[in-house]
Formats: sequence, C-alpha cells, structure tokens
Amino acid sequence: MENNKTDVFGDNVKVENTGSTADEKMQKTKKKEEKMTFNPLIVNLATLEVKDKTTESYYSQIKSNLYCSVKSHFLIARDLFDAQTNLSPTEYKSLVLQLKFTGTTQSKYLNIGKDLRLWNLFTKGVLPFKWTTQYFLTTLTDAQFNKVAEMIDAETPMSKIKKVADVGKSEMKDFGDKLLQILQLEVNDQDFDSVSTFEKIVDKVYAALNKIPEIVINEDKFEKAKEKIAKLCSKKDNENEEIESNKKMAKAILGNASAVSQPA
Repeated sequence: MENNKTDVFGDNVKVENTGSTADEKMQKTKKKEEKMTFNPLIVNLATLEVKDKTTESYYSQIKSNLYCSVKSHFLIARDLFDAQTNLSPTEYKSLVLQLKFTGTTQSKYLNIGKDLRLWNLFTKGVLPFKWTTQYFLTTLTDAQFNKVAEMIDAETPMSKIKKVADVGKSEMKDFGDKLLQILQLEVNDQDFDSVSTFEKIVDKVYAALNKIPEIVINEDKFEKAKEKIAKLCSKKDNENEEIESNKKMAKAILGNASAVSQPA
C-alpha cells in the first residue's frame, strides 16, 4: 500500500507502508533521489523535533535545513550584486563596510550573484550545495556549462563537473591562480584502517573550514587521497588475511607433528 505525502522539500513523494529495515529504506530513499533537488521557495528552518522517528524523516528534515543555508547564501550573492548595480559607489562601499565583507568575500558573492545561469539552477532547485562548486561554475564558458547543465543536481561535486565539462589543466590552473593557497593539510596514510575513518576526519575539517567564506576547499585532492587510502587498506587486509592463513597452517602442522610424536 502506498500513500502520497509532501516532504519538507515541498515535493510529493510516495511512501510505502512496509516492514523494511532501516538499510533497505535508505537504499529506496537514495534510489528515489538519484537527482537531488530542493524547493527554492521553502526557506524556513524545521525547528521542531522529528515526529515520525524513521530514517527517511530524519534524513529529509536534516537535508531541508542544510539546503536552507544554500538558499540563503545564494540570495545574499544575488542581493549584493543587485546592490552594486543600483547603489552609487559611495553607498555600495558603505554597505560593504557595514556588512564587514572582505574583498575576497565580495568577489565570491558578486561572481555567483551576477551569473544568470546559476539563477536558473537555483529556480530549478538543483544549485550545487557547496559554494566552491557554485563559484567554479561561474568560470565555465557557455559551451562548457551547457554540457553539464542537465546532469547537475544539488549534490554534484566539482570533480564530476570538471570531467563532464572537459575542463583542461590550463583552465584549472587559471581557476587555482585566483585562489591564494595559505595552508596544506597533511595526513599520514598509515594512520587509517578504513576509508570511512578518513572520511570522518575530512568531514570534521570541512565542518570547521566551511564556516569561513574566504576559504575554498580543493575536493580533487580529497578524492585522490581517498583512493590511495582505499588501496592501502585493501593491501593491509590482504596481508592480514595471509598472516592469519599462515598462522592457521602453522598451527595445523604443529598439531599434526604433535600427534605423530605421541607414543602409541
């Protein structure tokens, strides 16, 4: 049996009344949301506790609140560009001083706010969640943008956009040159016993640095590090399996030898 229901994104969804496990329900949710979208008209935070204590309900409310921050930052960018267009230079400078925006913050917001292509993504509810990805989209030519426009959703990473848009090394260098590198985070790949452990550490770093609008996070290096750690963990697992296998074999040999040496 299925019931039609409106989720916190403002979208109509079908909810199956089954006894599925949490994992099965999450898989159905992910399958349903192959293209993640949000309703740009819903801007209110869901502040009440989740009443329906299910995986889908928690997921939906948490995602809704996360996307409220995306919408607010994009609308700030739009309003700042609108202010620059309509105010006198003196008035605009006064506004920026009151907002305490640095030059880098202004540049980021103005580039995003003036790009009509991003406004189109926003109205469709598919503007990428991360502002660094939004900023990267502003650097694409119309031809490159058109290649990725249909496949973009709210969770599309910059690395995928770069690949589909066929952005070259020189173009990525130009994008990188616009950003001053001040820090390089390093981790010892020997310290991780699984990829999930590494991802949890990265999530903590993201959570801290994303609060600082002037900082851009290079996601490409994260993906390369994750691939390296995955290979290393796989190698460790194979080595551990071989060690355990050798231990069992040695134990069996010793056991057989002991049995042979016992007097009849």
